[in-house]
Amino acid sequence: MKRQVEDNDFDVSLKKLNTDLKWKTKRKQELRNRIITDIDSLETKENSKNFFLSTRKKRKVIRSLSYTGIALLIGFGLFIGSTFISPAIAEVAAKIPYLNKIFHSEPINRTIWKELEERGYHLSGVGGNARYLHISIDGSEQYYQDVRDEVKEIAANILKEKDYDGYKIEVESHVNRVPSISERDQAISEALEESYNHLIELQFNVLAQGYSYSAPNSEKVIVHIDIPNTEKRIEELKNVVNECLKAKNIDSYSIKINKINLSQKEKEARWNEIFQVIIEGLTAKKEYKVTGFAYSFHPAPLQIIIKTSINASEKDADEKVRIIERTINEFLNSEEIQSKIGGDQYKIIIRGKDKQRIN
Repeated sequence: MKRQVEDNDFDVSLKKLNTDLKWKTKRKQELRNRIITDIDSLETKENSKNFFLSTRKKRKVIRSLSYTGIALLIGFGLFIGSTFISPAIAEVAAKIPYLNKIFHSEPINRTIWKELEERGYHLSGVGGNARYLHISIDGSEQYYQDVRDEVKEIAANILKEKDYDGYKIEVESHVNRVPSISERDQAISEALEESYNHLIELQFNVLAQGYSYSAPNSEKVIVHIDIPNTEKRIEELKNVVNECLKAKNIDSYSIKINKINLSQKEKEARWNEIFQVIIEGLTAKKEYKVTGFAYSFHPAPLQIIIKTSINASEKDADEKVRIIERTINEFLNSEEIQSKIGGDQYKIIIRGKDKQRIN
């Protein structure tokens, strides 16, 4: 059940906020008004109520951020006329669910990437899982040896500032190995690019296209094409691909058409961002004892599977499970997240150390 925020709690907090802060200039008064306005807005929303993605040079993950008013207070801290945050501000901020705070900040790997990049370090990737944060250094072995300790220390400080104590940091050297490509693979790639262009001209909605080999060291190629499940012109589509492959003298292949339910795909896309927040929030802190995450849309309802190191025989196992459930439900039942998931039904499954369900 979602914990409701009482009206009088916010009234008292805002009165303290109004008297505790000492505003000495017009600019500070304007900022004060903006903060209180944003907190009022947040109160209205509260009362009415998605594995790390790897960040890489050529595929940086950028999330839309909302850093005004209370979000600024939560994300970065606000020091106005003193070296400490007002207890009233801390009290108001504490009423915001833990995962909602993470939702309004960028993923931790992105934060670390930006900080290291701004300091001039050469990176090839920052990613992680439930136990480790991996930072990959680009450059020579000597460069890696020179900077790895500094990089690890900077990342550790960022985690400490966010009160994330659940990750171990691994810094590794990235070896840029450019795979060799055969003439046949080059020809296949060119044929598929040409077929894609032809299909677009014929107003096919090609969602994805690629190829693989049926087995290691096999010459047989499987061409994969994703299209909406409403598309009926399957034979025409295959003919276009066949002509392009034959023009490049490619034989020994098959074409696999994957029909995609776009409404289901859109639903899964909505949840992906939410899954990322749940993963980061629960794996970042040791107290949750979360070791992994999975989900399944089939069969309905959506199953959100939390893997933990909790031993069912522990005397406080039930309380730990309740804390995890409450943390997730507070987040998913908030007005903001409900507006994104459209009332989708879900079921939380928590597994213990022995991989059996414990909730």
